[in-house]
Amino acid sequence: MTTSTDLQSLLRRIEKATTRLEELATKRAEAAPAGGSSTSGVDLTTSNAGADSKVVLEYEAAVQPQIAKFVSYSDKIGGVVSEQARLVEALYHAQRSFIRIATLTKKPTMDQLPGLLGPQQSAIQQIIALRDANRPSEYFDNLSTIAEGIAAFGWVAVEPTPVPYINDMKDSAQFYANRVLKKWREKDENQVEWVKAFLSTLRELSAYVKLFHTTGLVWNPKDEDVEIAARAINGETAAVAPVRGAGAPPPPPPPPPPVYTDSGETDSSAGATTRGALFADLNKGGDITSGLRKVEKTQMTHKNPALRAAAGPVKETSHSASTTATPQQTQSKQRPPRMELQGSKWEVENYGTEHLTIEATETKQTVYMFNCTGTTLEIRGKLNGVAIDNCQKCGVVFDSLVAQCEIVNCKSVQVQARETVPAIQIDRTDGAQVFLSEAARDNTQITTAKASEVNISYPYETLNPEDDNFVEQPIPEQFQTVVKNGKLVTTVLEHSS
Repeated sequence: MTTSTDLQSLLRRIEKATTRLEELATKRAEAAPAGGSSTSGVDLTTSNAGADSKVVLEYEAAVQPQIAKFVSYSDKIGGVVSEQARLVEALYHAQRSFIRIATLTKKPTMDQLPGLLGPQQSAIQQIIALRDANRPSEYFDNLSTIAEGIAAFGWVAVEPTPVPYINDMKDSAQFYANRVLKKWREKDENQVEWVKAFLSTLRELSAYVKLFHTTGLVWNPKDEDVEIAARAINGETAAVAPVRGAGAPPPPPPPPPPVYTDSGETDSSAGATTRGALFADLNKGGDITSGLRKVEKTQMTHKNPALRAAAGPVKETSHSASTTATPQQTQSKQRPPRMELQGSKWEVENYGTEHLTIEATETKQTVYMFNCTGTTLEIRGKLNGVAIDNCQKCGVVFDSLVAQCEIVNCKSVQVQARETVPAIQIDRTDGAQVFLSEAARDNTQITTAKASEVNISYPYETLNPEDDNFVEQPIPEQFQTVVKNGKLVTTVLEHSS
């Protein structure tokens, strides 16, 4: 009897073990990669592993609503702005997957990390490339706002202070955001809401990182299986589709062909012959007019309208061909662009519509910008002073100055101080837009002389933390002077409506 009971107990144990093994086999088959590999582990792209982590859920709650609002306003604007917004949305999804990976694995090695960051880097690069490929677009300021601020999503690779990095990128985007507001505030309300949505995205991202990743992205220290990160490299969200029209810039055009005369000589040799004949004619003195013939009145076109109507177009001769080549030769003699550090002075000269960046390493350094058109210059770090001379439609952004910013002989320039600047001097300038930070608003002295259309923009305190609008005030141009008690008294002329 005892033997029968033991046998039945043994059979029940065997059945339970068999059932357990079958369950484990089923779970392992479900968790295996799609390619049929039997490697154990979790496929992050086909399961919800890590999606219920508090870190991931808080990231979704903080960033996803702002991204959705931003994409919605971008679609209302349309065109390249909507296309760029889709890349931003793809970047958000790629970063969300990356944070999920961090909740499941320990920090990967330096060899594995670039592969994990690949989808995010690709999206950021395509966002910037889209801006560069559409410089003539009327929405270039919108594209530049995103291209300058999108680097904030690179916080995942910044240690140990990712929050200040995000705030710096937000300040970089603010320069072009102010341009968008100035251009579209009275024309399109969607543009204003578009700016607020993107800046709110960066602000919420900064608050999230400050709460959960204060010193850098937090990885799972308990999981020793680095292969999960390696599998995520191959299974991460698919790369974003390439941008239309954002390829490499086309090669420069070939030089103009040499100009030949009817006799087969080049323009230079023919020019020498023509000049020699000219001097020979001049040496004839009074006989130089002997070869001219008298024109009868019947042959004068100004007295015979019929002749003017019958006259055909004048054929272009080799002389005119050589004359048209002169502007090309003159244009080729323009000075080449140059940016270099001479001692403690940065010299930026002769640039066109380009975006330049200077990293100031010492406070005694200065920047001199000369003869540039449509150039945007970003100066990072604290330095002594900035001078902008003979520039048109240029923008300069700097962090902090020890002395002053000087604008001379310029037209339609913009200057932004991210932190502090003691003084700004504007001389002989038509059109200057100055953006002051909150720190510089009450501590900057502005001096103008022979300047017109100078506007100062600065933030104002409101109860709404999402209100990023600036107050814009013009500097007076009209003054009224009277004599009182033997002295001249000058006041600003105010016009009452």
